[in-house]
Amino acid sequence: MQQWLALERFHLHKVDLFQNRSRDPAFDPRYLPQNCGAFRLSCFWIRRRYLQVYGGQAAGGGELQLFSGQGLDERVLFPIHPSSLDHYRKFLSDVDAVEASKQGACIWAVPTSSTRTLLAWHDQAPATAVFVKTSLRSPMFGDRRLYLKTVGRSVGFSGLMQSARADLPATLDYLPESVGFVPRSLPDSGAIVRSIPEEIKQGRILVAPVFSLLGGSGSRVPLLLTLLERSGMPPRQLVEEVLCAPFARLWLGMSLRLGLILEAHAQDLMLMLAPDLTPLGRFLYRDFEGLQVDWELRRRCGLQSPADMPHAWSWRETYDAWGYPYSEFVWYKWRISLFNYLHFILADVEASLRGWHERGLIGDWQCEPDEVTLIFSHHLFKALEQMLGIRVKAKYNVYRHLHRFLLLLLDVRKELLGGK
Repeated sequence: MQQWLALERFHLHKVDLFQNRSRDPAFDPRYLPQNCGAFRLSCFWIRRRYLQVYGGQAAGGGELQLFSGQGLDERVLFPIHPSSLDHYRKFLSDVDAVEASKQGACIWAVPTSSTRTLLAWHDQAPATAVFVKTSLRSPMFGDRRLYLKTVGRSVGFSGLMQSARADLPATLDYLPESVGFVPRSLPDSGAIVRSIPEEIKQGRILVAPVFSLLGGSGSRVPLLLTLLERSGMPPRQLVEEVLCAPFARLWLGMSLRLGLILEAHAQDLMLMLAPDLTPLGRFLYRDFEGLQVDWELRRRCGLQSPADMPHAWSWRETYDAWGYPYSEFVWYKWRISLFNYLHFILADVEASLRGWHERGLIGDWQCEPDEVTLIFSHHLFKALEQMLGIRVKAKYNVYRHLHRFLLLLLDVRKELLGGK
């Protein structure tokens, strides 16, 4: 976990783009991940009746305990980001909330790359660690509040992934978001809890957010340079085997067989590595707020969804759209996912490799422009042929002809749905 958090905090990529301090000069920079050490997290025991609670915490998991008592006396442990504490003061007073520290609970936290999501654990009990995604009320990061529908969506999609676990590709795992809660009087100020698989807590698997491949300054070397040095592979081979071939198969299988479309940008998508940093060909996904679903494909393929998905009374807004034009159409969901991966990951990887080659940090990078996205495109077409028997004669760079590829996928999907 320490190595993971070091990559989260000190290997940020394009920091100025995602931490635009001019939008909120009053935000305390001490809480930015690259500046922040562990701090005591403000958590409050709140009677359950004052909260809308979605999902539930798995029993006996050894995690930070979020619930105490039963029936009318049941209380929920509510975490609050330190920069947002003033926003909650009236609510906390109105519901007679009790600060957990006054009952002897010392809970430590440290921010991840998203700033609002914190790793939290009981003092002297690191095995209790969970991620808590808090509502952050700062325009620096855009709208980072957790609304009722946002919390319901995340918990609902986590349950959907759990129900589909037996069908998921072996190359994908995820961080469950099994529980979230929102104050009834503050419906835009919730929190979500994210569990951590034991193989990661115990150090059998190391996790690296994809942005850490390129991020880092000073003594913090971009992870991709370290992987190149340790593996001895040519850059082209490493990029193809780690980022292009496995993700092309994963994306196509998830999208056209399971109807699950990942938000594939460099923060939510992570690499799973062996303790010696050998890539395992597996990805870890986090943050179900950004998952998209092809509901029609799932229905036609007989893929079941949990019967009790939270906030289902507002299905369209919660589970089928992001609230802007075209967001309900499957081609647009594909477009967002693929563009994120092609532009914000692969194109950035190529630009970094070219810059490192020019600076003499790596050799053997005599590649044409768009080489990396072309390699990924080749593996998309190869996966189409291997998985679905569809051969594309005129292959092209999907990055430069994304709409053309989406039209091809729509034809493929039509055939999968029986030509209707």
